[in-house]
Amino acid sequence: MLMAALRDASWYDRPNTRSVKVWHVVADAGCRSRCGLRVLADTDGNAVPAETIRRPRCRRSGCREAWPK
Repeated sequence: MLMAALRDASWYDRPNTRSVKVWHVVADAGCRSRCGLRVLADTDGNAVPAETIRRPRCRRSGCREAWPK
């Protein structure tokens, strides 16, 4: 089952908390997305089925190709 999760930016000094966050397709490793960014998929069941996510979706190469049609 294809899963989606939000990105983890907690290691930044001042993470952006103002803008809407996009959903990323989780890669096999669990904590990385298909586009290469770190996501919150490995803690407390933060990943959800990708079919349930409509917008906003990641449009970077890797995630873009993996989203279900």
